[in-house]
Amino acid sequence: MSAETKTLFSGTALGLSGPLRVEILPNGMTARLTQPFRVRTGTGRIIEVPAGFETDFASVPRLFWRVVPPWGRYSPAAVVHDYLYHTGKVSRLAADRVFLELMAALGVPLWKRQVMYWAVRLGGWLAWNASRKREAEHA
Repeated sequence: MSAETKTLFSGTALGLSGPLRVEILPNGMTARLTQPFRVRTGTGRIIEVPAGFETDFASVPRLFWRVVPPWGRYSPAAVVHDYLYHTGKVSRLAADRVFLELMAALGVPLWKRQVMYWAVRLGGWLAWNASRKREAEHA
């Protein structure tokens, strides 16, 4: 199966460098950035997700995909959130707040932002701890 390249976002909300270009991987559930993707948060912090970073977008259990699928208007925010969790460059709370801020800038409806934010606040510790464990094993 050949890789498919998609442009998932091409705007400039809140300092997003757009476009978000990814290559969908053969499993159909993850993607690899084909070019760097940069955002500027409301505090002026610049976060750059490098080309080659792999993401599963929003890690939503399949049961809830009808309401919140893994990809959507919030995909750029999910990619940045995945990167922040993966690298541990900021605290988990800060990563979750960036996720919420970017979703607002992308025009994600308030109810969906709140559902997704509280989902990562309540369940995100699993992914956060897994990333910290991998980090420790490779140190």
